[in-house]
Formats: sequence, C-alpha cells, structure tokens
Amino acid sequence: MKNFLARLLAAALVSLAAQAQVATMKDDLGRDVPQTGFGKRLVALSPFLTEAVFAVNAGFELVGVSERSDYPARARSITVVSGSNGISWEKLAAVRPDMVFAWKDGIKEGDLERFEKLRIPVFVLAGRRLDDVPRTINAVAFITGRAPPAGLVAPFEQRIAQLRSENASKPKVPVLLEIQHRPLMTIGGEHFMNDALGVCGAENVFAALPGVAPLVPPEALMAKDPQAIVGAGAPQNEAEFRERWKDYATLRAVKANALVYVNGDQFYRPTLRLADGIEQLCRGLDAVRKERP
Repeated sequence: MKNFLARLLAAALVSLAAQAQVATMKDDLGRDVPQTGFGKRLVALSPFLTEAVFAVNAGFELVGVSERSDYPARARSITVVSGSNGISWEKLAAVRPDMVFAWKDGIKEGDLERFEKLRIPVFVLAGRRLDDVPRTINAVAFITGRAPPAGLVAPFEQRIAQLRSENASKPKVPVLLEIQHRPLMTIGGEHFMNDALGVCGAENVFAALPGVAPLVPPEALMAKDPQAIVGAGAPQNEAEFRERWKDYATLRAVKANALVYVNGDQFYRPTLRLADGIEQLCRGLDAVRKERP
C-alpha cells in the first residue's frame, strides 16, 4: 500500500511539473511559445527589446543584443549578435541562448527555419503601436518567469491616458513627421509615432502614404503645407534640424518657426521612455498652438 501511494505521489509530482513546463504565450506571429523561466540565457534582437528585458530586471540574463542597444548603459558591454545586415548566426550560436526575443519587422525570410534548425526558441514581438509598449513588457516578463510588472505598466498607461485627456479638446495640429531630411521621409500607416501625435492632438498629414517610411515628394509637402514640422534626434542636433528647414522658407511652419524637436532616444523606440518623448512632443505642439494666428 505504501509503495502504491508513493508511486501515486510521484506520478502526481511529475504531472504537476509537466504542466508547469507547458505554460505558453502567443507571440505576434500567433505561435504558442513556452515560458523559458528565470535565470536563462537571453538574446534581444532589437534595442527596444533590450530595454524591455532590462525593464523587467532580466538584464543580467542577456548574453546577446542587437547593434545600437545602448540603454541602459550596461547593454553596451553585451555581445552584439545582429545588425542592419541581419543576424550573425555564428555569434548567436556561440552565446548559447535559451530564448531569443526578436522584432517582427526584423525577421527575414528563412530566419524562423534557421532558429528551428539550431533548436533556439524565439519569441517575436511587433513593437508597432503605442499599445505594444505595455504588451511587450508583460510578454517579456512572462517568458522570463517574472510576475506581471504592474509597477512599470500602470504608470506608463496612466501618463498616456492623462496626456490624451489633456489634449483631446485642443485644436488639431496638422504636421509633417520627419524621420530623415535628405531624402525627406516620414512614418506611414499605423505606427507608435503616429499614435504619439494623436495623443497630443496632432496628425501626420502624410500618414496615408504607403510603406512604413515613405518618401515625401517636395511638391506634396508644399501642397499640404503643414502647420508644424516634428523631428527627433540627439539633443545636440536640434540647431542643425532647424537650420535645414530654412531651405523651405515659404512653408507656413517655417515662417512661424513651428518646428518641434524631440529627444530621439525617447521617441524612436516603443519603450517605457516613450512617455517622456510624448510629453515633450505635447509641450512643443502647445507652443505651436499659442502662436497660431
């Protein structure tokens, strides 16, 4: 009898362990990906994913990152395993990851098959919309065996909600969102940067252009004649941004000096720091409204 009970207990423990191991979450490719758990070797293949891993206090588990993963500063000392040309598979294999966090837009044809061949689990995240910021944090926390980080997500969502409420009744500001000057490029479609403009009561007049980063023809710019121009980058480059637009002296935004510049580190990545960038953007657009004739 005792042996039977012992075997029954052992079977129950094995069953419980198996159930714990099959905890999964769907990634943004719709695949059920098993939870890796705490203390595993992680790789993040985009700077925004590197930030997310550090945000949930799993940064010490990172053994590989993408180039330009520069925040927090400790990320700069981690082995770079991917860049603009894609994944360095030899470097990736060398760091022996238990889980890779990958950016959906950075996945190339054949990459998923290569991961499978190397038996490296990969969790893919879109990072495309403003709502993806808290969702990314929650997903990274779950996959790495952390509790839902309410202390991170809730304050972010509350700040965005407050900014949205404060700007909801203000006059809409039509803007050009510049991400590159020569050639002139903007952000098209549903994107967290266009979402950010919406929070502040503005709209990108070229958001309907096809593609993620479409070119803006000079004649289209003159025809739209936006009320303001929004750019982002390193703080020390703001004067250069303003100087470049002197070549378009007939635009009403240039005439009115309605040029809004935001810290790119807080605006170009769908991370928790985006709330700071949006707050800065809203202040700049408020200044434009005050100067409106």
